[in-house]
Amino acid sequence: MPWVVDRFEENMVVLEDVESLENIICSVADLPKGLREGDVLIRDGVHFRLDSEETAVRSRRIREKMERLKKK
Repeated sequence: MPWVVDRFEENMVVLEDVESLENIICSVADLPKGLREGDVLIRDGVHFRLDSEETAVRSRRIREKMERLKKK
């Protein structure tokens, strides 16, 4: 189940479940280093790992939507 980095709050990160839209709060120290808002994470048991491929797909899709909106 993919989770997206929604936002950072001090030393905490709010993650949103892509499917249920449930939010959880995790310590920055418990997540992969170098995370940014919008990054996609996959939960492996109690740990999260960055899904670089899905992050790139989502970033490209958002960028394309923004470009279409600017043209209107």
